[in-house]
Amino acid sequence: MKKLLFILSIIILFASCDNSDDDLGNSLIILESQEKSELDKWIYENLTQPYNIEVKYTWDDSELDDSKTLIPPSQEKVKPFLEAVKQIWIDPYEKHGGASFIKSYIPKQIMLVGSSNFNSDGTVTLGQAESGRKITIFEIDQFDITNINILKKQFHTMHHEFGHILHQTVMYPTEFGKITPGDYTSNWTNVSAGDAFNKGFISPYSMLNPNEDFVEHIATFLTNSSAEYNEIIGKISSAEGKQILGQKLTYIVNYFSQVWNIDIYKLQEEISEKLETLTTK
Repeated sequence: MKKLLFILSIIILFASCDNSDDDLGNSLIILESQEKSELDKWIYENLTQPYNIEVKYTWDDSELDDSKTLIPPSQEKVKPFLEAVKQIWIDPYEKHGGASFIKSYIPKQIMLVGSSNFNSDGTVTLGQAESGRKITIFEIDQFDITNINILKKQFHTMHHEFGHILHQTVMYPTEFGKITPGDYTSNWTNVSAGDAFNKGFISPYSMLNPNEDFVEHIATFLTNSSAEYNEIIGKISSAEGKQILGQKLTYIVNYFSQVWNIDIYKLQEEISEKLETLTTK
């Protein structure tokens, strides 16, 4: 049996939502492929070969927290989810950021888990990023291409984690964290969405620290159309909260434009069109 061995050495910084930000240094990926199923062939042709992404969907307890009760995804969900990843996440960034951009910063391993990842405090972890190269997505068995709410939830996670890659590679202006410095809290689980909005945060989780504030706003902006995003902001009762969120968005828009040469409004429009197309097939 012939083996194909691909070795990629990458130097990339990546922030995990479950860990503090660190310089993660060098990482080494070895992708080894033996006898391939039709699904494996599709993954190789559409993700591994063009982007050097390894997708893990069969069970490997060494990759996951063995203190949690988790199950592998149903195989019939894997390809539809990955097709959506390509269309909703990779393709728009490649179009508006360029092929070199997406190939440089896309995580090199995607781990898929079928079940939810429940935490002891009652929260649910939708995704994790670690070691500068890997992203784990939970709840794959809930994936439904016709359900816009499920799509938005899962791809909010993808955009959130990718936002961490970007700011760890080139940091956003430190002034962003000084807009609402006194309102960051580790007790964000006790804050309602309405109270978070009124304080100038896009979600309760964005109140954890400036990094989560930054990427949560990116993810919310990119998983909603312009009209939907404006509707979210329009329902906020506090004029001060609206003003602060507008100020934070300005930093994000300028960051994408000045650092990555990406018009985030055009990126938002592209993703919105992809979402609408996929859910109305």
